[in-house]
Order: sequence, then structure tokens, then C-alpha cells
Amino acid sequence: MYRTLRVFALVTACLLPGCGDSSPSTGAAEWIWPDVAAAEAGRPAAYLLLADFELDEAPQAAARLFVTADREYAVHLNGRQIARGGFRRGEPIDEFQIAHLLRAGTNRLTIGARTPYGDGGALAGIELADGSMPVVTDGSWRVLEVWDPPVVKGDGARGDAEALESVRAWGRPPVGRWGRVARGELAKTQPIWRSAAARRIVRVSAAPGLVVSLAERRYWVVEFGREVTGVLELEFRPEDPGGDRQLRLCRGGDCERRPLVPVAGRPAWRDSAARSFDTVVVYGVKELRAARVRS
Repeated sequence: MYRTLRVFALVTACLLPGCGDSSPSTGAAEWIWPDVAAAEAGRPAAYLLLADFELDEAPQAAARLFVTADREYAVHLNGRQIARGGFRRGEPIDEFQIAHLLRAGTNRLTIGARTPYGDGGALAGIELADGSMPVVTDGSWRVLEVWDPPVVKGDGARGDAEALESVRAWGRPPVGRWGRVARGELAKTQPIWRSAAARRIVRVSAAPGLVVSLAERRYWVVEFGREVTGVLELEFRPEDPGGDRQLRLCRGGDCERRPLVPVAGRPAWRDSAARSFDTVVVYGVKELRAARVRS
């Protein structure tokens, strides 16, 4: 009954005159999410949403990716992680210059989307200099629930991947709880996981100024010894789906607790934004192997 009510609210939140009209800024892009039968409302979840698209030639001029997801996203284009962020109600969605990352032939766009409450939405598209959009989120996209590096990299046809599921297309903005959206200012891509040097890398085993302990049961404490600011990255044993995993970020004794939602089978988790903290507490992870803060 709860799931039915949540779905009803998503679909009927925009039964007003003019609702469902195409937003000029996002074209034919629709909010999508795994089919409702696969998404359990109220439980943290992470998915890989993917689509292939063709280009006759690599763009010589601008090409823009607009993207957001409720609540957080990380984007891979042709195997390179290029951006991360999240949905912020009332604020423009993110937009990135990606012409230098596109290629002639088949390209693969993958959105890693995660949410602490089960249901959500992702909205994205690529616009070329002539205004055309070779790919937008719609019902043709597919979803993968388990981390699969070859699929993310685009090795082989999408149809060769196992366990791909269909998506549910909620509709174009301003459908649902997200309302109207506008595209934001153009930004550079953020390949922070691939090439940027770490501001501070600390390992779970001995490292000066770092204390990592397993307190009680499946409860890891990482003390940095000072306040650090950056994007937190954790490495751990690959996790199975489900389970209650939590993350607590502390600064000066004040802590913020939030769900920790990794993609099943992926031995890493990365935050969607830079934050400041001096201590990290990780709950529900079998073996924490590394903690990094990247600027």
C-alpha cells in the first residue's frame, strides 16, 4: 500500500493544466527510474542507468551534458567518470562541457544514481552545437543493479550485458515532485577519480595521524587528526545488496548521519560533494580497506 501511494504521488503530483508540456531547456528528456516493480520504496538503493548513442563524427564545437538525479548521481561517459552531484530543489540542474570526450560511432552514457528512500528520478541529455540531442533519458534506457566495469566502459554492445532491466519513464518536466527545471551554468567536467591527485590519501593500515578501529560490531572509525575538506572516498569489500549501512561525518564533535548507499558489487563509494570533517564513522561494512579525501 505504501509503495502504491508513493507511485501515485509521483505520477499525480502534476495533474494540472500545462503539466507535461516539454521544457525547452531539457527537450524530450524524461525523468526515469528503475521500473517500480524493481524499486522498493523506503529502502536505500543505487543503480546504473545506461544508454548508447551514435555520432557520425566527433563534435568539433561545443557539446553539453545536462544532468541531475534525486538524490545523487555520478556520470561516466565512455568509461570515464566525469561528473557528480545531486538534485537541489529550486536550483538549476548541472551542465558540463563534454565535446572533447565524445567520439565518432557508438558512445555510452552511464548514470550511477542513488537514493536513501528507494524511489527517485534521473534526468539527463546531451545537446550538440546545432541544438540536436542525440541522447536523452527516456524509456529506452536500461538499468543494472550490480557493478559491471565492462558495461560502464562500453566494452561490447549494451545488449550483451546480463541482468539489464527496463526503466520507468515518469514524464518530462515539470512532472512529479521535481517541478520545473532549468539548466545551469556550463562547468568543466570533474574527472576527480581518474586523474586528480589526492590531497591526502590514508590507508586503513598504519598511516601517520590516522586511527582506524573496529568498535563493537561492524563499526569503523576513521580519525584524520585534523579537519579536512574534500570529497570522501571509501574502499571496502564488495557488498551484497541490502543491509543497513550508515555514514557519520563529524567535525568538532558535531556529526551528520546519512545512509551509505554503494552499488552492489562495487568495492568503493564516493561522496557527491566536498565536505569538511575530522572523523568518519562507517556502519554496516564488513571490511573497510581505505579512506581518502580528494580535493
